[in-house]
Amino acid sequence: MALRYVFVQIFGRGRLALSERPKIKEIKKLNNDQCDRVITILGGRGENARQIGLEVESCRMHWDWIKVGKATSVSLAERIELKHAIVTTLTALKSGESVIIHCSAGLHRTGLLAYCVLRSAGMTRNEALEVITKMRKETALALEERYLSEAENLILA
Repeated sequence: MALRYVFVQIFGRGRLALSERPKIKEIKKLNNDQCDRVITILGGRGENARQIGLEVESCRMHWDWIKVGKATSVSLAERIELKHAIVTTLTALKSGESVIIHCSAGLHRTGLLAYCVLRSAGMTRNEALEVITKMRKETALALEERYLSEAENLILA
């Protein structure tokens, strides 16, 4: 199945999209669609993260690897990684970049980070969920209360 993503404008100039893990051969399409930055949320073992990063960077896009294993049990080190990713993503969007966030399936970790970014940008809970639904319905449906609670704790900490 081909990679599917929908960019939504954030801060007037920046664009954000959510996706499942791209296949290596699909990464050039991201560049063709004027993506500037890919944020990969995969565990420390990589799950192909390094190959994704090499291909993203060879296409002259920025790449950030956020090492988080599961959205349900985020360690202190992973919380630090996620907080850094929130700032990085917000900064990129405010500067007009087009950013894609992905994990393996594009559901829990992707939704967690996207929700944190949107809430940190000043959106209400409902507004953030509405924007996530526009970007990727599957991600919005996967954001159960336990993930939203974890996200709210990350934002407030």
